Amino acid sequence: MEQIERTCLESSPWLSCLAVRESCLQSDIPHIPILIEDIPRYASLPDYRENCIQTIQTIGEIVPITARVAHLQSISSDREARITLNLEELPVHALYFKDSKGKHLFIWEKFNILKIFGILKQKNNKVILIAHKLIKVQDIRGSLNTLSLLSSAVRPMHYHVITAIRTLFNRNMSIFTQCLNPLTGVASWEEKDQYYDYHQEVARSAFADMLHDHERNEKYYLALKAAIEKKHQVGEEANVLDIGTGTGLLSMMAARCGADTITACEAFKPIAKCAVQIIKENGFEDKIQLIRKRSTKMIVGKDGDMPKRANILVTEVFDTELIGEGALSTFRHAHKVLLEEDSIVIPHKGTVWAQVIESFKVCSWNRVKPIKNGEVLVDTPPTIQACSGAAAVHDMQLSRLPCDTFVPLLPAQPIFKFDWSGKKPLLNNEKVSLLTQPIRSGTAHAIFMWWDLNMDTDNQLLLSCAPVWEHPNVPDNMKKDVSCLQKMVDLIPWRDHWMQAVYYLPEEVSITYGTEVNLIGYHDEYSFWFKLLNRPVDEIPDCHRPECNCWAHIAYSRTRIGQLNDPVRNQRYVKALQKKITPNSVCLCLSDGCLLALVIARLGAKVFLLEQNYLSRRTMEMFVQVNELSDRIKIVESIDGLPKASDIDFIFGEPYFLSSIVPWENLRFWYLASKYPSSIAKMPVIATIRAVAVEFKDLQKIRAPLGTCEGFDLSSFDKLIQISSEKSDNPVEAQPLWEYPCKALSSGFDIIKLDLTQNVNFNKRKKITGEIPILDSGICNGVAIWVDWQLDSDLSVSCGPIEEIVPSKRVSWDPYTRQGVHLFRTVSNVTKKSTLSWSFTFLPQNGEVEFKFDIVTND
Repeated sequence: MEQIERTCLESSPWLSCLAVRESCLQSDIPHIPILIEDIPRYASLPDYRENCIQTIQTIGEIVPITARVAHLQSISSDREARITLNLEELPVHALYFKDSKGKHLFIWEKFNILKIFGILKQKNNKVILIAHKLIKVQDIRGSLNTLSLLSSAVRPMHYHVITAIRTLFNRNMSIFTQCLNPLTGVASWEEKDQYYDYHQEVARSAFADMLHDHERNEKYYLALKAAIEKKHQVGEEANVLDIGTGTGLLSMMAARCGADTITACEAFKPIAKCAVQIIKENGFEDKIQLIRKRSTKMIVGKDGDMPKRANILVTEVFDTELIGEGALSTFRHAHKVLLEEDSIVIPHKGTVWAQVIESFKVCSWNRVKPIKNGEVLVDTPPTIQACSGAAAVHDMQLSRLPCDTFVPLLPAQPIFKFDWSGKKPLLNNEKVSLLTQPIRSGTAHAIFMWWDLNMDTDNQLLLSCAPVWEHPNVPDNMKKDVSCLQKMVDLIPWRDHWMQAVYYLPEEVSITYGTEVNLIGYHDEYSFWFKLLNRPVDEIPDCHRPECNCWAHIAYSRTRIGQLNDPVRNQRYVKALQKKITPNSVCLCLSDGCLLALVIARLGAKVFLLEQNYLSRRTMEMFVQVNELSDRIKIVESIDGLPKASDIDFIFGEPYFLSSIVPWENLRFWYLASKYPSSIAKMPVIATIRAVAVEFKDLQKIRAPLGTCEGFDLSSFDKLIQISSEKSDNPVEAQPLWEYPCKALSSGFDIIKLDLTQNVNFNKRKKITGEIPILDSGICNGVAIWVDWQLDSDLSVSCGPIEEIVPSKRVSWDPYTRQGVHLFRTVSNVTKKSTLSWSFTFLPQNGEVEFKFDIVTND
């Protein structure tokens, strides 16, 4: 115990694991490490009952019930143990994960295994955990083992530890973050700048693509102008409140339109500080008062944040689901506390639209289907077939979905209406039924959803997020013409901060033309879900928000599920495997969630399947059992349990790993295969990293500097984001490029070919440079990067283009993978005299990969 205590106290990474800076500096005790299954016993101990030591940390899988309540389930040996997790005290931004495109997702959609810091409370004779902080866990097994050790070692010495933590955290020092290298599979502590977390959060808060949205900016401006004029026309002052001001853009618009007073609030302190600077640089510091807190914490009155209530509210607190950022509670509080009774609210109203569709392509992102080759090779477990899927919305650029891949079964129609003006109550929970006549027969797979905003009280300004075939800017006579729609999709406003959404129905429903159906919509405070009944209803039935109960949707992303269902991809693998597999084959499969391992077993081989992730392993166990292949497939839980070289004669991988984000991170297969002699046959045999110089139509806006926006200088915001992004962001990010059109400016070119049949040479550093000519004039704002996997001498699969790249033409991308994207911070006009220079560095020993790109203009 003394040795453990001494080691713990001397280890700053361990201390960082034990408690977080905010917790330690504001609490008299640290968060005690404890396993979920031990919580009931701990709650009976004197530490809990007498000393009120109730702040704990634990690790578990979040199983959402509502947006604010979940079950936290154990991931250790006792997987039945669970505790109710209350998320109500967390701010909205803590519940959301903002991905590289700026999309808001619930944090458990990306990181379903989380470390929870919180406090235990008694409620209804049960102990519940009230969360104060959520932290992602990458090395699940390592973190669980560490927690198990700490849970037995920490409690007796927590008073010593807190003193050490306070001493260390009061020093000016670097911080350590644990990073898992996806190629080597090794987790290591990396020393970062002490403000690394700050820079990462600032970079993730970038919403530049929203500020590039001219239609949004223009309609907010026109609505503000109309509201201020209305107040002045009736002899009233125009006192504006701007909630969530961000850069201060809307407040400066109000100042330009002649508002008498303007109060802006912004809770995120780095952005608030930047907004103050921007407001000053644009000459409005005497007109705009900025309050650095959430609107729900603001006080009106003498010595308060506002001397009196405002009579105009302008705010943008919307996401793809409209209400997912807490719009309902924000507006309710504003009307109750911050606004006069007859205030004008911008926007005035919001309408949610729904359209029932049939689409085998769309539902392939939601349910794993059998793999067939004339006959069924791999069947899907009934539990997975019947599962409604992940609870989270699937946001998507629906206008980029090919028109021939879906069929509308019901007309698009408004299903929910929200009156932001305060004249009608905003309810957290509603259910609505629409009795509708189908426009054709078919099988209902999903609901397409979007929303629009009436910006002004006269309903003259409409801001719509509709897909192209329903967009109000598209003439009705063009909406039925596919060729016209393909042109119009480039002309309607592009948005990545507000997209369209797909909601998968809990059950597929057959619809018959001429027979009315009931489309039922539900919402809570943050999200929507839907149900379809092909019968009349007297009373709208209750329906809980769908959630995954089969594990597959928790283990795998929708992109991965779509990949598993891709028949073209599967057929290539099957064809290649049929050449290699014999009844005497013994195969080691190195990929996560690899259904092709079952194909190999079906072809007669014995299979060792490495599944280190317990969620994926649990899913694969179901597939093996349902397909009655338990006698041919052995699932291996860890690298330590891998078979000896003498026990196998073939190594296979798709490859795919849950830890991989960009395509080349799946070279983890190569590293694992290199544990065996190179004489053992492998598939794939070659990995080629390829790239192409492109002109993105819109994607570059997510990183493009603003400069001047609607006549206001926002360059200070550009500088803030750029500095933080350079300190915390990877220069290459993953994007589903089928949603983001781009024109090829060069031919596709090879960066490096890696011979996977030979083991990794850990001592050989690779640095390659090259130049590729630009073959078409345009604006080079990015480079797309992907990997081609050569299965044998004849067959390959690509996670890049699905058709040959033709310079000057748009690239067709694989919809079931994400490609790597490098976006230039400074874009260049290029001609056929220009070249793209590039360099690639690969350090095999630590798995580091680096790309650099530059445009060279040759006059």
